[in-house]
Formats: sequence, structure tokens, C-alpha cells
Amino acid sequence: MRKQDVIAFFDQCAPTWDAEMIQNGEIIAAILDNAEVGQGMDVLDVACGTGVLFPYYLERGVASVTGIDISPEMTKIAAGKYPAEPRLRVLCGDVEETAFDRKFDRIVVYNAFPHFPNPKRLIKTLAGLLKDGGRLTIAHGASRETIDNHHSGSASKVSNGLMPAENLVKLFDSMFDVEIMISNRRMYQVSGVKRDLLAHSHGGVTHTHGGLTHTHTHGDDAHEHTPGEDATPLQELLVLMKYLVSHNDAHAQEVADLARELQNAGKYDAYDEIMDAVSDFDMVNAKLDAILSKLTAEEF
Repeated sequence: MRKQDVIAFFDQCAPTWDAEMIQNGEIIAAILDNAEVGQGMDVLDVACGTGVLFPYYLERGVASVTGIDISPEMTKIAAGKYPAEPRLRVLCGDVEETAFDRKFDRIVVYNAFPHFPNPKRLIKTLAGLLKDGGRLTIAHGASRETIDNHHSGSASKVSNGLMPAENLVKLFDSMFDVEIMISNRRMYQVSGVKRDLLAHSHGGVTHTHGGLTHTHTHGDDAHEHTPGEDATPLQELLVLMKYLVSHNDAHAQEVADLARELQNAGKYDAYDEIMDAVSDFDMVNAKLDAILSKLTAEEF
């Protein structure tokens, strides 16, 4: 799936989008109830289209709504709906490449998920845009079968198909505590709260976690442990795992930062492949982190 194809498709659809859109207010209300969208929240509406959900957010008394869509024609219509509403702003761009000036309490991807070429990378990006304890919701106001049938026609070139909800839960699993999984004849929704992972320090080659210290010297095999030589095998394992997670996090970020230089140089395929690998790696690292947190709690 090419980004330019997605833009062109939705630009073409924009003029008749609202007229042809079938909205079910009851289902939308259920989706936003499950997403716990409410008073005083900062909401990011990803792939907002013509702003179908904007009135529902505003009715709930949110503090702000940021809508973003990759289609210029869609965003023109969305921006024109509430021109005097101070709580609402609309951006045209790729959410994975946009620098936002804030983090969000809630992120909603409604009726758009199959149009993103790399679901794992998208979810990782959105996790980074959430406040601690924030909630991500991916939802459709129809069944998975209905969505796939709808996309089998002219939209087939710009859709990956809607994955089974169970598979989407697996993508959420390393970064979110999933509390909602619905896939029935009326709707599709997966929603989870961002998990607070262990804090790590990356100030060099020494990492300290809860009184345990592990030092690694590049170029040789030197390791220093606290507690000392009488440490139990489990304590030694915890020290090494904590170092591994911290060390991996730091280098994964370095790889991602350098990969952006490839993107700037026009090597988009290489950039996508590297970021896909980093996303996979981060998910594995986060799982190690969760295991580590559980073992640490049991030991101490």
C-alpha cells in the first residue's frame, strides 16, 4: 500500500463522504463510552476524515480535540465544520511523522485502521503520543465482515483488511492493558490503557535499578554486580535482565533516529523495513520488561 494512493483515494471520496456515510449514533456512543472519552480530556482523532466524531467529542465536554488526516480534501471539510470552536484543531499529515505539541489522554482510530500499511508501527507511534495511563481505541461502527466486504471493491488497493480482534489484542499486548475486545455483527473495538513500564536510566554504560547495579564495559567482558558475590542466581538474573532491557532500549532508539536519515534521503523502503524491525524488537523488549517487573516484585 502506497501513501500517495491512500491520499488520492480519500481526496476523491471527500466531496461525497458525509452524504454517503451511514452513522449509528448508538454504536458511536458505545465506542466512546468504552474508550472512556469524557470531561476535560485531550483527544487525538487519528484519520479523522471529515470530522464525523467531532460533535460527539465536544458534547462530552473534552478539553481539546486534535484531528489529523493524511487527505488534504478530507481535512478541508473537517476544518470547516467548527471554525470558531477553540477546543478543536485539524491537521493534515501522517500521524507517524507529525511532531505534536502535547500528549493525549485518549487516542481514537475510527473506521480507518485497515488503511495504515504497518499496524505494529502505528500502535507503537500512538503509544508514544499518549500520556501515562492514557487509552488507545481502535474501532469500527460495523462488523469485521462488513468492513472487509466494503473494502473489497474500489478500496482494495488502499486496505489491508481488518485483522481479527484477537490479533489486534496481541499487537496491543506489550504496551497496553487491554480491557475491551468486541467483534460482533454491530461493531469492532479494541481498547487498552497504556502500561507504565519500568523507568530506565541510559546515561552511559552503568544502569541502576532498585539497588542492583550492572556495569558493562564495551570491548571486554567486565561486569560489576551489586549485591556481591553471595547474590542468588535469581538476583544475578534480575541484574542482567534489567541491564539488557535498558541497553536494548537505548540502542533501539539510536537505530530509529539514524533510520530517519534514510527517510530524509528518500530511502523510504529501507526506513519502513528498519522501523518495522525496531517495532518488533520493542515489543519483545517490553515483554521482557513486564516479566522483569513481576520477578522483581516477587523477589523484593
